[in-house]
Amino acid sequence: MKRVLGSIRRADERYHLFEDGDRVCIGVSGGKDSLLLMEALKLYQRFSRTAFEVCAVSLDLGIVEQDWSAVQEFAARIGMEYDLIKTDIGDVVFNIRQEKSPCALCAKLRRGALNNAARDRGCNKVALGHNREDVIETLLMSLLYEGRINTFAPVTYLSRSDVTVIRPLVFLPEKYALSVARQRAYPVQKANCPAAGHTKREEAKELIRHLSTLVPDVEEKMIHAIANTEKYGLWDRMRLRYDHPLFTGPVTPKNLPASRPEEEAE
Repeated sequence: MKRVLGSIRRADERYHLFEDGDRVCIGVSGGKDSLLLMEALKLYQRFSRTAFEVCAVSLDLGIVEQDWSAVQEFAARIGMEYDLIKTDIGDVVFNIRQEKSPCALCAKLRRGALNNAARDRGCNKVALGHNREDVIETLLMSLLYEGRINTFAPVTYLSRSDVTVIRPLVFLPEKYALSVARQRAYPVQKANCPAAGHTKREEAKELIRHLSTLVPDVEEKMIHAIANTEKYGLWDRMRLRYDHPLFTGPVTPKNLPASRPEEEAE
């Protein structure tokens, strides 16, 4: 857990994820990363230089019947305010729309539902559990399937939703998330999506595994290239806001990078 908290502190110090008075809603899918983020942020509150509040929300997509009681018990054990919200997202995506490529629409609807849940709970920020490999996979998918160099940012302000999305685990290698999840016996929910295991992200995972056989530390090199924005420019808007010598102003929504249309949820 020390490595996890160190990764959160690294991201926080570099990108100012948390500010005094923040109320942060953690999106909990039931996977290892979001459960880890729940416990890690409760611990991080104890020694963070800023005072912020946290709560957590899970979205039941209504695809199959799921038992969330173990997650609810876990949240109670670590002292996390937690809510489970029933939705009809699965019905819309798979039955009404019958999407052949359901991931984009499902993600958009989930983002909208989570952002609405955050605002309803008085939160100004939403925290997601994407780890280092998620960042790299998204970069590869953008490059190979969209023909552009792009990945999600540690901090993104969504103007239409009026919430700021933060990703505290972007520097955390996935192997540490797996190790902590096993050691602490997190109540990980089984994937309930028919498309699980058959997506472009799975192909990107396979590509990274192959690259790691050629270059053992390829993941660290790639995340360094992404974060080293003075040379490569992927996260340069964050550097200009927070790390650039010319930046001296307070952190406000106006300082935050404008979200792309596809990042906004209706």
